[in-house]
Amino acid sequence: MKKHKDKSRKHKHKSNSSKRKRSNERARPDDHLKINEFLFRQGQKAIAAEIVHFLTDNDMRYRSVELAKQLGYDATSDLPGFWYVLHRLQEDGTVDKDSDRCYGIPSADTIPYTDPITKEAGFKVEAVNQYRENETYIGKISTHPNGYGFVTVDNYDDDIFIPANQLEKVLHNDVVEVRVTNVPSTYSGKKIPHERCEGIITSVVERKIQEIVGVIRRRNRKFELIPDNSRILPEINIKLKEAGGANDGDKVVVSTLEFTGLNKLQGKVLETLGRAGDSNVEVTSIVRSMGIDETFPDHVLAEASEISSDVPNEELEKRLDLRHKITLTIDPFDAKDFDDALSLEDLGDGTYEVGIHIADVSHFVTENSLLDQEAFNRSTSIYLVDRVIPMLPSKLSENICSLVPNKDRLAYSVLIKLDENGKVLDYRIEKTVINSKRRFTYEEAHKIIAEGSGEFCYELFKLNALSQAIHAERFKTGGIDFETDEIKFRLDEHGKPIDLIKKVRLDSHRLIEEFMLLANKIVATHISTHFKTEKIAYPSVYRVHDNPKPERITLLADFVRRLGFQIELKQNGKHNTVISSVALRELLDQVHGTNYEFLVNEIAIRSMAKAIYSESNIGHFGLGFSNYTHFTSPIRRYPDLIIHRLLFEYEERRKLKRKVLKKRLSKLNVLIPEMCEHASLQEQNAVEAERNSIKLKQTEYMAERIGEKFKGIISGVTEFGLYVRLIDTGVEGLVHIKNLLDDYYEFDEQSYSLVGKRTHRRFQMGSFLMVSVSHVDLRKRTIDLEIL
Repeated sequence: MKKHKDKSRKHKHKSNSSKRKRSNERARPDDHLKINEFLFRQGQKAIAAEIVHFLTDNDMRYRSVELAKQLGYDATSDLPGFWYVLHRLQEDGTVDKDSDRCYGIPSADTIPYTDPITKEAGFKVEAVNQYRENETYIGKISTHPNGYGFVTVDNYDDDIFIPANQLEKVLHNDVVEVRVTNVPSTYSGKKIPHERCEGIITSVVERKIQEIVGVIRRRNRKFELIPDNSRILPEINIKLKEAGGANDGDKVVVSTLEFTGLNKLQGKVLETLGRAGDSNVEVTSIVRSMGIDETFPDHVLAEASEISSDVPNEELEKRLDLRHKITLTIDPFDAKDFDDALSLEDLGDGTYEVGIHIADVSHFVTENSLLDQEAFNRSTSIYLVDRVIPMLPSKLSENICSLVPNKDRLAYSVLIKLDENGKVLDYRIEKTVINSKRRFTYEEAHKIIAEGSGEFCYELFKLNALSQAIHAERFKTGGIDFETDEIKFRLDEHGKPIDLIKKVRLDSHRLIEEFMLLANKIVATHISTHFKTEKIAYPSVYRVHDNPKPERITLLADFVRRLGFQIELKQNGKHNTVISSVALRELLDQVHGTNYEFLVNEIAIRSMAKAIYSESNIGHFGLGFSNYTHFTSPIRRYPDLIIHRLLFEYEERRKLKRKVLKKRLSKLNVLIPEMCEHASLQEQNAVEAERNSIKLKQTEYMAERIGEKFKGIISGVTEFGLYVRLIDTGVEGLVHIKNLLDDYYEFDEQSYSLVGKRTHRRFQMGSFLMVSVSHVDLRKRTIDLEIL
């Protein structure tokens, strides 16, 4: 886009401004009379263009009053109208307001990623309700860094738009009561695309955020907190005496939050984490800002310390003794907890028994114990770049429960009889005691498989062959395998990244993955088919993955057909467009090896629903399984621990030829849905924390490489520019549209590309190009790129 600088603009407005009558009255943002006078006199579009041109040309950020002064609109009578135009630009994303309340052209961290598949808003197939005007609803609000928000209400088919002036005493993630003020005709008629309903906040029902992490800054006779989370919108002030000894530039945790006015919070420093910018401090701030505690309470550690690492003989006598079998673990080289192991026995008639042995955490972490309550609260271990925040204390996760080599360990085992083609002939599920004979890293196991020699070569080679057969069979029934980049960092003693490597997916990774998938499938099928009364199935936990939304699939199909590829769509009984996982996999096979492979893969991934935990079994679309759960990682996932308990409880009742009591079933029918919802939310938080830690280290790594050249692929296209993923490192940065100087570029929604108006040059998602690193902002964790 060409820059059109008007050096006389500032002088011209200053001249005009000096003629305007100034008064001592204070400008009010809601002074509608002055807003209307200003807009009538100056023209909203003209002022908007001036603001955008000025911010683009100067590449700086300004507070609203400073910006008005720069453009010559600092008269009291002008400010309300100027603010009105500025806020409209902010709401539509043309400009953004950062945590310092300064306005500028959006950069990578503030530009919302424009998912081309979601541009057409649609309805969830399973939705049961629609909003009505002037009725009130309870839901959770998600605020946007640009000042507005959306309220999501359970069992309703869309969210409610909340304008900025309704968020003056609201925080991100609050549970709020909202009154719907506008229901567009496109919404009530279920047209696609449709406009969102709008509403106003009538009350805050529950405040979810009790602590805020950020950088503390001295502002005259007070401190101000600049939150790490850009969705925290109000100004946060701290009295000097409430700073707890923190200094300007420290990263702190602020609590005791209280609104003292519109968009103003008062708080107190609870803890000083260290100096902002320190690598270790920044990672700590990521987890603390999400309410994640790295340490365990003393009472939980005390309970863990009382657990003996010795297995009593009476427990061993109850279990199937498999200590004589050759049992192996395969894990990452830096793994500390080993919760799965494999064994192989050649049955001599062309069949094999594969043992999938899972740490029996449920034997040590009993229902309603202090350890159990803490495990529920955490729900998952979190794997950050430089540390692991475990679900269970290390005495359990790294010792008593971990299937370390040459130690007797309690396990819950799925013993599967397979033929040469990987077909399941029979299985049994038993409480066992095992003794791992060897701990392999993925790299060690892969080398033995590839070279055909080494310790336990036969077992590894045969397990790999069986896993490949299972994989082929799974794909026949509709399994989808999206290849995604994973990044591994090498850090120095201070936590700074000194090397960044894309992880390679080895045969040993696939070997473990296929047997874990198979065990999870068998356990889910076993529970759903063997445990039920005449009227109801016993409650259980399922890992479900819903079918893609009809409107997303329609958009995907239309796009790939324009590229020359075919995809089979069908309609279900409700006349919704559906696609089978087999059809989607066939599409991915068609584009494999073509120039469009990355593009179609990315759009297909974004069309998918998210996998979650649920008490209702709707199957797993991505795997092509009608029954699936999580059973294989109870050290690091709470739902797996619950499945172990349920399976054992149901089996024990069946052996006694007794049904589970109705009172117990009623209790489980209440507890399991709550657990599923909580575990799904905690999983999302963990994924976000992991991604943020990766982004932090990527930014630190690229900060040392300003000016270096890289080959990249366009991974996203928006009206604001191009997201480019660097091939060798997997790092993603932004080429802002203002830096495309050879032409005026416009966004083409149909092809997900930017097209030059004069030259017709096209930048499309999936295209390769060479870029250099032009700027890195460590605080905002943004990487700016330029096309070479």
